Amino acid sequence: MSTPPASGSEESNASSTRIYKDALGREVEIPVQPKRVVALWTVGEILALGEKPVGSTANLLRFYSAEDQADIEIVGEGVAGDYEKVLSLEPDLIIMYELAKPEELEQFGKIAPTVTTKFFGDPYESLRSMADIMNKKDQAEQWINDYKVRVEEARKKTEALKLQEQTALVIQFALKNVYMYKSDTFPTVFDAYGLKVTDKQIELESQPNFQKESLSLEILPEFEADHLFVFINDDESRQVFEDMKKEVVWKNLTAVKKGQMYEISHRIAIKDVTTLDWALDEVYALLTKSK
Repeated sequence: MSTPPASGSEESNASSTRIYKDALGREVEIPVQPKRVVALWTVGEILALGEKPVGSTANLLRFYSAEDQADIEIVGEGVAGDYEKVLSLEPDLIIMYELAKPEELEQFGKIAPTVTTKFFGDPYESLRSMADIMNKKDQAEQWINDYKVRVEEARKKTEALKLQEQTALVIQFALKNVYMYKSDTFPTVFDAYGLKVTDKQIELESQPNFQKESLSLEILPEFEADHLFVFINDDESRQVFEDMKKEVVWKNLTAVKKGQMYEISHRIAIKDVTTLDWALDEVYALLTKSK
């Protein structure tokens, strides 16, 4: 399905195209070797492959370091980006997520080939998909192998904590509410470090089409988690968190009484591979802070 590049010619390879089937099943003709990518999704995957998009949105870039953000043009605030700003960068490929509206795909497709990727899929598979698009499959496998080595090292360093025998709960304070998401949203906590999901969360996740659950302070003790990770989405929710910490119910939570309640950046919810790398060190620091 690909247009074969002329042998031995890097220039020819750069101008060659192939057909790529994206997350929506659309067949799009894309460059064999994209050079000027505008990433309206999957920024972390591109960074993990040792590349940088020429443009992305402030909403996506806010989680990454100043070094990561360097030389990437801001093309808008929200997910979709601004058409004129994207156009001005003269991209040869545009990446959007699978929830993009048909009219958005059509609009950006007039600028450059536009493909979609999964919305918060499996991190490894998201990296592999991006590596396929960028023609960097070997780099993706190398990243995954290196990360797995780091996970084993982290597990050895925390072996004395016996984390695999303990439970954890991750909650978000957002829009003045408290939410619990599917446990696979946080692979660093439940896979890398092997903390167990509470029985209450397993019960809730067994419900058909479960995605998230709004929680009250009164229900939190039912989870009986040994470790509690909290991330806060906005300033108003910060005040809700501070007020909740003063309540007797909160103070009597198992994790709080054990001194194992941790506040972590809401970046942990992104789940791209670059964030997995960041979270491995971040969670380690929290787990071992007072040990």
